[in-house]
Amino acid sequence: MSAWPRTLFHRNLFLIVALILLAQLASAVLFRELVMKPRVRLAAQAAAQQIEAVQAALSTLPVVQRQAFVARLAAHVQASLPPEVPSEARAKPRRLSPLERTYITQITQSLSASNGEVAWRRELGQPLSVQITLDGAQYWLSVPGLVPTQALPRAWIVGTLITAALAIWGAWLIQRRLNQPLMRVTQAASALGRGEVPSVLPEDGPTEIATVAKGFNEMVAGLARHEQERSLMLAGLSHDLRTPLTKMRLVSEMLKGQGDPALLSSLDRSLDGMSHLLDQFLDFTRASHAAGGMAEKAVPVAVGELVHDVLALCWPDGQARHDLVLSLPDITLQTLPVQAFRRALLNLLVNAQRHGAPPIEVAVSLSPDGLCVEVRDRGPGIPTDQLDALKQPFAQGSAARSHATPGAGLGLSIVERIVRAHHGKLALLPREGGGLIARMTWPPH
Repeated sequence: MSAWPRTLFHRNLFLIVALILLAQLASAVLFRELVMKPRVRLAAQAAAQQIEAVQAALSTLPVVQRQAFVARLAAHVQASLPPEVPSEARAKPRRLSPLERTYITQITQSLSASNGEVAWRRELGQPLSVQITLDGAQYWLSVPGLVPTQALPRAWIVGTLITAALAIWGAWLIQRRLNQPLMRVTQAASALGRGEVPSVLPEDGPTEIATVAKGFNEMVAGLARHEQERSLMLAGLSHDLRTPLTKMRLVSEMLKGQGDPALLSSLDRSLDGMSHLLDQFLDFTRASHAAGGMAEKAVPVAVGELVHDVLALCWPDGQARHDLVLSLPDITLQTLPVQAFRRALLNLLVNAQRHGAPPIEVAVSLSPDGLCVEVRDRGPGIPTDQLDALKQPFAQGSAARSHATPGAGLGLSIVERIVRAHHGKLALLPREGGGLIARMTWPPH
């Protein structure tokens, strides 16, 4: 998994924070190079001059007084330590900071020209001392400490951290304000991809965001017009073909017993197929209206009676039902859109009859998500990578295309639109042992 953020919001926020931190680091480096180091050099030069002055003063004193003078000087330097430093902290040995090492190096370079090799020490509880040689005797002179000993003062560090925190917080607010319109577009696009009608995006704000929102709204409106035109075309086509189809069926009935039985039987099958296609066109038009917000109102209904009514349309009275397995527990009244439920279940049953194989199982149950209805068959099934694609209009699997009387590829699309318009879900699942499971879930109302 890549450590680089995937979302635009987190990427921009990461870049802004990184730039702020780099700017703070650069300012710290500049402060150290342009402020602290020049101060250290000046302090080192002053300390070297003081050491040379002390050395000159010692040379004028008698030998017996020199050690006492050095002791008084050490006590004076010890007393000049910052009062906020606890006495126990003074007694602890401490490693030299980089600036202190630079400080010592500068003093050493200044003293080496006149005193040769210079030695340094720091005894426990004592300030920094430098060794000088005078008339063959060695003396340890206390040197004032570097103030401040830290490369970056505490106040500067605190101020930098507060500034960085405010800058990061401001960057987050700015990026969040820019990201909100993009999130609205993303959510609307996801809703459009699910076949829903997204709400109109506000066309205010910056010019770029407003242009994107306006373009998206125009695209949604154009798709809605095309969908409406297609639904009207299918509805008009179905209506116009009903009359000649009825006349052809009447002629077929009138020719019974007079013409070739095989030819008339083939004609009846063709007429039945055409009638089924017209029914699918009309159902698709109704489902499109439901998906566009014209969903049917739900009413209390006896689920068992409703399911038996739909089964009677697929297995008329007198026809054997040995190829049907029904699992219908004792379910009380449920609030459902009756006609929508009827059309959806009928399309699943017809799809299983035409493209599946017996036995066909219908299982009804209650789940936390609502009423669950499964239609199972033992046909060739659908490849896993085609399950979602077959929910699209006019999409057909290879088994359906090779069927003797192929449909229009609208059955599953009709069910998908009907169920989705009523906030339910349609899932197509491969069945163990071969076949397909079509599961509808109707949420409780």
